[in-house]
Amino acid sequence: MSQSDGPRLTFERIADDLKQQIRDNALRPGELLPSQSQLMKEYKASSLTVQKAMTVLRDGGWAVSKPGKGTFVSQTVDLERAYQTISADLERRIRAGDLTLGTKLPPRESLAEQYGAPVTAVDAALRKLIDDRWLTRDESGTSDVYVPGADDPTMASRLAYERLAKKIADGTLPEGTELTDERVAEMLGVDERTAERALTLLLVEGKGTRIRRGVPTEMGGMRVEKVVAVGQLQPVPGALETYSGPTPEELRTRQRMEHLEDVLADALEQIEEMRERLGALEAAAKPKKSTARKPS
Repeated sequence: MSQSDGPRLTFERIADDLKQQIRDNALRPGELLPSQSQLMKEYKASSLTVQKAMTVLRDGGWAVSKPGKGTFVSQTVDLERAYQTISADLERRIRAGDLTLGTKLPPRESLAEQYGAPVTAVDAALRKLIDDRWLTRDESGTSDVYVPGADDPTMASRLAYERLAKKIADGTLPEGTELTDERVAEMLGVDERTAERALTLLLVEGKGTRIRRGVPTEMGGMRVEKVVAVGQLQPVPGALETYSGPTPEELRTRQRMEHLEDVLADALEQIEEMRERLGALEAAAKPKKSTARKPS
């Protein structure tokens, strides 16, 4: 046991000592930490003090608790790597349909146990996926996290993109096939805005080429036709522009605009709902007119 070294509280000393043992490989990844009774005896501390020390270790990513088994050194104290592993796997499962639309994720503690990672790494992964619109929080104020439903605009476009990608992979849409918003909307049974976003993702993922060409009109003029061709194509003869994807700046601006549009739409819906509630409250608060006659 370390000697007291100043103003540190006992639970802090316990946590710091165990961290140092992990750094020194005296306690290795996956190894069981000393039990609560052992630490209580060694540090002459109460059970509450030891529990606070364990909380510090778990929150800092140094340890993982397994119900009925004890507290173990985290398999990886590298929170960045753990967080990336969790976020990548959850995104993969959503893309593959293993986590279906509207699915409620297990509690963060259960996910931490499932991945053998600290709760802090799980929290970071969930925040990233929420920011990237792969997940959403329950609006009722709970800590529940869900896969968005098909009515979510971002998720709808991603699902449409996944369906396009499958058609490309199985040869249904061979290289060079030209796609427009209207054709994709009809093919997948979605609206044209969703189809446009799906084609943008096709460009972003490097599976399509944007082409602009001039097309003669019946009146003898010229109109610009925009399509997305499957595959990474070289400059197309006669095209005004052949472009295999948006610039990073264009993509970031587009994503910000789409996010703000969704936020604004949600805000307008909430405002309208509040107006309706306010109208109902005002109507209920108005005194009712008496129908009784005044005495003559």
